[in-house]
Amino acid sequence: MDSNKKEQADLNSNGQNVVLMLDSNENDSMLSLKDLLYSVLRNLGVVLIAGVVLGGALFAYKIIKQSPVSTSYTNGLSVRDDKETDVEYEERIQKLGRARDIVNASAKVNSQIEHQRKYLSDSVYMQIDAENVYETKGQFVISVNENVAGGVDRALVAAYQNAVQGGDYLDEYAAKNDLRADYIKEVMYFDSQISDGAILSAEGSAGKVASFNVRVIGPSQEFTDDVIDLVKKKVFTEYDKLKKSVTDHSLTLVGIQENVKVDPSIRDNQVNQTSKIETLQKQIVGYNDTLDQLAKDLKVSGKEELIEYFKEEHIEDEAPVTADAPEMNVSFWGTVKPGIKYGLIGFVAGAFVVAVILVLIYVFGKKIATQAQFFCKFGSVKKIGVLKPTGKRCKYTAYIDIKSEDDAKMSADNNIKLISNNYNNIIKGMDKIIITGTGDRKAMDEAVKKLGLKGDYKPDLFSDPDILKIIPDYDGVVLLEQRNVSLYKTVANEIALIDNTGTKIVGAIII
Repeated sequence: MDSNKKEQADLNSNGQNVVLMLDSNENDSMLSLKDLLYSVLRNLGVVLIAGVVLGGALFAYKIIKQSPVSTSYTNGLSVRDDKETDVEYEERIQKLGRARDIVNASAKVNSQIEHQRKYLSDSVYMQIDAENVYETKGQFVISVNENVAGGVDRALVAAYQNAVQGGDYLDEYAAKNDLRADYIKEVMYFDSQISDGAILSAEGSAGKVASFNVRVIGPSQEFTDDVIDLVKKKVFTEYDKLKKSVTDHSLTLVGIQENVKVDPSIRDNQVNQTSKIETLQKQIVGYNDTLDQLAKDLKVSGKEELIEYFKEEHIEDEAPVTADAPEMNVSFWGTVKPGIKYGLIGFVAGAFVVAVILVLIYVFGKKIATQAQFFCKFGSVKKIGVLKPTGKRCKYTAYIDIKSEDDAKMSADNNIKLISNNYNNIIKGMDKIIITGTGDRKAMDEAVKKLGLKGDYKPDLFSDPDILKIIPDYDGVVLLEQRNVSLYKTVANEIALIDNTGTKIVGAIII
């Protein structure tokens, strides 16, 4: 097996995050996704500048586009434009009034949606499982002397009902359990029975009897039992008051019953409560569509500007918009907000387009831009070393170069020593080495001198084809290729010609 081909197999397992790319002009090669990402990040400044430029342009365009509105209605949307006829002005005022009504209605519906959402999340009733409805019921009996005035029994029942369904006796329990007292009372039910005739007691005295039941349903037995206990305390506290304020009577707790049942009506009611939000949201969609159309008719940027316009003037307290309505100023925020939206869209679009262009340049560019590109493209060539990039670089670019392995954290001198020593180790045992490449002649001269490379230096066999004639006389070939100078196609042809000589390519140094 060719040693160069074997080294390509080694490269495929080096953890470089590479994928196969088919090139019609070359052998199958590899593309490093990691290096591609670093290539884009290396030009992050260009990406951001493009985003800012396009974003700023769209922002300015949107603001300028709105300028006719500001010119026509300098003192407000309700002010007549000199170019308008009486009919056009009246139609615009009517549309403005309609827009105001829709904004008002939309605000109210949004408020209803928020209240409904809170009810669905906090309501005790909505937390009940219709397949497991827990119920606790307490039955109370009132006995009144037959000689008291008629209707007193009914008055007592009504008083107990008011005590159970009103007051603040549930507040402490509600606060402790992160509930609302009103939501607890929602699952409490009161019913009563009043006898028309007199009942003879065991002692032989006659009297009137009335009874009432308090029923509590909930998501757990613990909840219903706790609430019934509070109701019981409240009823007997009220009993002590009513004995003095209404009439003497007796109150008996007949019993407490617990039950678990299935109640399909609860499921139906819960579904109805949930569907209310969907209905309200459909109303909002309809309002928004109408506002969008009215915004176009009124020649403003969008419904957001209309909303800000009426919000600025506290539309809830204003009189209806008419032809004689007072002047109203369009708010600054209502004008700028749409421009900001366009600016953000432009920023993202500009940055994305430039990023795509950078990716295309990386993938389809003619020149080798990074060491990873070279060794992924020509996987059969061993890496001897990579010289530090030349020229001025900011700290950010230098950091990206280190991450992409186009630079090293070590000093320039140590990097040169490392490459030189690695070169000597690789060519150990070889008598004759030829050094060639397709980089810039001056840069290659300096690299050979700086690295102190042993061997015959014969740059660019395409400028001097006689070099190809003597390559078979050597034990190995070392390539010098330069980033942003060496061309893919030229290097590929160079490698193919050297392979034809039968002399092994020892490796490459990227300068």
